[in-house]
Amino acid sequence: MLDYRTHSVALDAFIGHLAELDDPQTADLRDEHVRDASRARGMAVLGSLVDHLLRHANSDGAELDIIERAAALWQKGITLYSTLGEFRQRLEEAVNDPSSVDALRALNAATAALQPLAVDVLNQLDSVDQLRADVSAFPHLPPHPRQDDLRTDDWDWGNYFLARRTDAFTRAVRQLAHDQSTSAFALGVLSSYGANACGSAYLGRVVGGPRRGHRRRDRLASYAVGTWFAERGATSLPKTLEQLKAEAPEELPKPIADLIRQAIDHTYDRGKRPDLPDLPLGYRRLLRHLELISGFALPPQPSVPIDPFLTRLHGDPAHPFVPAMPPSTGLTEAGVPGGSGGSSGGVVPQNHGTDDGPSHAEDPNSTEVKCGAFWEALGESLVFLLGGWFACAVKWANGDRCPLWDDLVHNWERAFPGGIAGAVEITGSEHSPLTSDDLSNLAKSDQVVHLIGDLFHLQVQSWEALNKAVDYLAVFGLIYPDGLLGQWRYGQHLRTRETGDGVWPQLPETSQGWHEYPETGTEEPANNDRLYPDHAAPDVFITGAGELAVLTAPALSAEIWRQMAIGELEANNLDLDADRGAAHPCWATGGSINDQPLAVDVLDYDQG
Repeated sequence: MLDYRTHSVALDAFIGHLAELDDPQTADLRDEHVRDASRARGMAVLGSLVDHLLRHANSDGAELDIIERAAALWQKGITLYSTLGEFRQRLEEAVNDPSSVDALRALNAATAALQPLAVDVLNQLDSVDQLRADVSAFPHLPPHPRQDDLRTDDWDWGNYFLARRTDAFTRAVRQLAHDQSTSAFALGVLSSYGANACGSAYLGRVVGGPRRGHRRRDRLASYAVGTWFAERGATSLPKTLEQLKAEAPEELPKPIADLIRQAIDHTYDRGKRPDLPDLPLGYRRLLRHLELISGFALPPQPSVPIDPFLTRLHGDPAHPFVPAMPPSTGLTEAGVPGGSGGSSGGVVPQNHGTDDGPSHAEDPNSTEVKCGAFWEALGESLVFLLGGWFACAVKWANGDRCPLWDDLVHNWERAFPGGIAGAVEITGSEHSPLTSDDLSNLAKSDQVVHLIGDLFHLQVQSWEALNKAVDYLAVFGLIYPDGLLGQWRYGQHLRTRETGDGVWPQLPETSQGWHEYPETGTEEPANNDRLYPDHAAPDVFITGAGELAVLTAPALSAEIWRQMAIGELEANNLDLDADRGAAHPCWATGGSINDQPLAVDVLDYDQG
């Protein structure tokens, strides 16, 4: 199943292809349908996402639930990062100009905003731990019913729709369309048909087998391809959401719901499948899913401290700045700034878009431990560091050195003999606003300069923690790997592999190493029809392969549109998972899905 972004690319390409279709016999109807799609853009977009609509309508809601939880924690992380940055900025400005009343007021406000967050941060670790455990169990990607040998009567509508009477449904929607809105929707459904048939063939090639046998790797590939298109100008998720809401802000329009139900009645044997998908629920979930996965954008990297602090901290190579992070947290190792946190020297944040992380052989499950340890280290460092600020600010304001801060730099155990609990107690205590006189004295302390360096280092680590969280959610197929395509595990899906005859499709993935190209053995009978050339980029199924003739989504959709326009029926119901290879008709197993060789019974056009 293709992702949202790729569907939007396919829709635009199909409409463009259709508009240029040179056929005097169908020109008037062509212009009318293209015009409908332009004037009711939101409904055309919804039609192109009909597979996602049906999936959400008949799912158990597990994916939406887990992303809701991830989004809530993500927002807490973003709030913490921005509040920490605001506090550091205000501290630098106030210390740099102690006479500024505005700077003093801003520092006190930033302190007040940061204090409750510092106390709360460690309380979130249990939620983070639970989320990691739940995500790694893949509740959002349940096994395919075909792979479980279930009768099609027991399939969910999302999977059933992709595997049975697919061309017939597309034609029924067009036949039943009766106004501008439903006509636009029908054009979108036709785009979805061509996009899934061709795009799934591409995904099967880079994944190593069909979605039913490689559901986790298929999701990884699908979202990587969507990110690839996004980097080349695909409609953004917020824009897609805006287009949908422009015509249907909250609820699925009744004419569209009626159209889908009528098309189902015309296409499928309702005696075998009496229950209809809950389309209004599916639409609400679709909107919410788009909204949630749009919200995981990384914030800007932190700016370096202003001068004179940057020079005082890093201007003497003979005496490099060493962050006062507790060694136990792993954010600094052997006194080297950055340590396992990943930043070079604790000065400039590093974007992890290149594969400096797990090797090809490392299972993504191992990132669960690393990511968790890093977040825990970050939380402990934040509490310790701000515990030092709240405890020492009074002494600095009185013009005194703070022995506690010297202990923080050299001996964490002596500074806080009660460990995290002691730091939390100090951080959570009342902190009186600073006065102008307090600020003048505080600005003279070299310990405050060190604090500024530590805050910057902590903000760098916070940014990298957010980066790690994005990577973690992306590798488990919950969000797009935006900014991460340089990593091998995403980038491997952006070129078709060189595959010899008789090695596709690979048998179902194992739980270990699911992110790697499978070497599980060939599911017989093998399919040697390689529709797309070796080393082809994802747009091969949209724009073609140069002089080499290949089947593209716009061309496939346009041909079916032409047949419908002149009343022809020369087509198969294509399996929209490309389950047995490119342009393969819908099929059923003659025995068990685990038989070798597999009995592949191609279905007649009227068989459902």
